[in-house]
Amino acid sequence: MTIPVDGTAPVTAAERAAIRSYLQRSEVRLSTIHRVASALLSGAGLMVLLPAIERDAVVVVLRSLLSGKATLADALLVVAVLTSVAVPFVALALLLRDLTTFYFHANHLRRSDGRDAFTPRFTLTGIRLPDDELGPEAAAALAEARVDPESVHLLVPDNDASRAGIDARTVAYGLTDTAPADDRERADALFALAASRPRNLVEEVSKVEHGLARHVLGIQVIVLRYAKALLALLATALCAFSTSAVVESHPVIDTGERVWLAGILMIWAPVAIVAVATPVWWLENRLRSEGAAHTAVSHDKEMTAVERATIALALLGFTSALAAMAILLGTGDPSVVTGRVGAATAVVSTLAMAAALLLWLRRTRTAVIPATT
Repeated sequence: MTIPVDGTAPVTAAERAAIRSYLQRSEVRLSTIHRVASALLSGAGLMVLLPAIERDAVVVVLRSLLSGKATLADALLVVAVLTSVAVPFVALALLLRDLTTFYFHANHLRRSDGRDAFTPRFTLTGIRLPDDELGPEAAAALAEARVDPESVHLLVPDNDASRAGIDARTVAYGLTDTAPADDRERADALFALAASRPRNLVEEVSKVEHGLARHVLGIQVIVLRYAKALLALLATALCAFSTSAVVESHPVIDTGERVWLAGILMIWAPVAIVAVATPVWWLENRLRSEGAAHTAVSHDKEMTAVERATIALALLGFTSALAAMAILLGTGDPSVVTGRVGAATAVVSTLAMAAALLLWLRRTRTAVIPATT
């Protein structure tokens, strides 16, 4: 037995059963992806830990640096401290941006007069019963039920305030130039905003296939960015605890304590770069372990956005801390031991920073997959 589908070849009963089975499996896959996204949206403690870790430690350090006579070294150390705090916040902001764009997309609508309208919509569209699932009589009964006032009022409340709000939305998004004439038109406009339109089974399969691909591509970036945000948080937490320990052990910090602060901040910079770059290295090693001679992960801007932002902030923080260290050591105030430790820290951290940057640059230059002829 074959059942015709508008605009396509007839679909047999066996093919129809296969399509339904595929759509069911797709819904399970979509729900799994959304459970992952929901877990990441909750933050799994990231958004709770970040203020708790940064608040007291950073405030104590900044208060010590900003109290008393202001010096150039103190100003440079303040800049370095603020950049260290900014790294996890930037990573978290990028993560929240990705989660927002994962859940919302552009809804492209074509008006009856041929003009285009774009509206935001949730990533899961509304679903209508496919056109080819019912016979003529049942389809006619469904069409009649859809325009029944009791059904329409479930979507368009029977009060003037709700109607005015719906009218304002439809006009604002350019769905119509004037307010809808009745509740049926308002319901149709809301269906359009929800990207819910009639489709047959074949069209539903095509929609699900493309939607699944978009979801998979989006969630892999979000998961990777979440890992980077956690690692950035850990690196900054170690820096915050270390600087706080230096300040809290000396109520009034002198040049020696400032040297220690500069050294800690200089060490933090290459550690932060390595921390946020590690997940991409893990991915590249995974690809190479499975036979890939070259990878292009490092050239994927979505995969490496946190790295680029971290490198810029880490360079600013490192340069500020290094300049502060040079000023402090040049004053001759620190003890011999502190001065030697500060100088050694400056040399080691500079070499580590150069190594981290060279490793990152080398990876981005050699990651391109050669073109085949």
